[in-house]
Amino acid sequence: MSEDEVFVLVISVVFGVIGMARNSTSAFPSLSFRGNPALGIVRVSVIASMLWIASVLWNYADPSVTGVYVFFYLVMGYGAVKMYGQTMAAAFGASTQQDAGERRNVAAALVIAALTISTGMIFGGSLWGEADPLSDYEGGWWIPVIFFHLGWGCLMGAFALYLRRDKGKFSHQIRRERNVPAARAAGAFLLSCAVPLTEAVSGDFWGWRHGLSSVGIIGALLIAHELFASWNGGGGDHAEMDVTKFDTRRIAETVAYLAIGSAAWGLHRLADRWWGPG
Repeated sequence: MSEDEVFVLVISVVFGVIGMARNSTSAFPSLSFRGNPALGIVRVSVIASMLWIASVLWNYADPSVTGVYVFFYLVMGYGAVKMYGQTMAAAFGASTQQDAGERRNVAAALVIAALTISTGMIFGGSLWGEADPLSDYEGGWWIPVIFFHLGWGCLMGAFALYLRRDKGKFSHQIRRERNVPAARAAGAFLLSCAVPLTEAVSGDFWGWRHGLSSVGIIGALLIAHELFASWNGGGGDHAEMDVTKFDTRRIAETVAYLAIGSAAWGLHRLADRWWGPG
């Protein structure tokens, strides 16, 4: 391993250790685990995320990812899952220790699990494919790291827009009200966004322009969806909206999706013609 790879490995270990410390429940009394589905949900989400990452590494990653590099990317994935997924959920009012452990809050556990799995999906997707299908170039750790951060950034941007138009304070709904339907809806949204983002960051690496544009297109579609979802003609529920305004919004939303998709298709082909596939 090179010096920069050792440095990245150390940073990943630090992330993993901090994530373990911030979310550890090992010091809790045994009664905290008895009849507490919240902790089980959180733990299963971490295990599922790591199994997904391991499956990608062993079956779909670049052929050069063998031996110590499998361990290298597993450690990176664990650090990402613990810090970007499980720990980051506390920013939205869902803490593993306080809410899932002490308060047995299933709503908080669902949010933590959804963000954890979404993070693991995107990181695993960033490892999928060959670094350079047309040559023996083995790539490097910076390719999955950059694509992971782009995908995860799009996820957070879309979720921020989701929370912006959500009625009431999300953390209050999750922590105080223990609103399981609200948590379930947020979790479904996160996972639904993670699926196309995982697709966007995965696949063979044909060049930065090609890869970055793919992520940008998915991000643009997600942001467009949320912007149109927040357009309610001046406030109020859909049931209270003027039917004409609602139809206008849906028509504009459909046109916007088609325009983004058509523009992306055309620009990709123009760029390939002028500069090649990379």
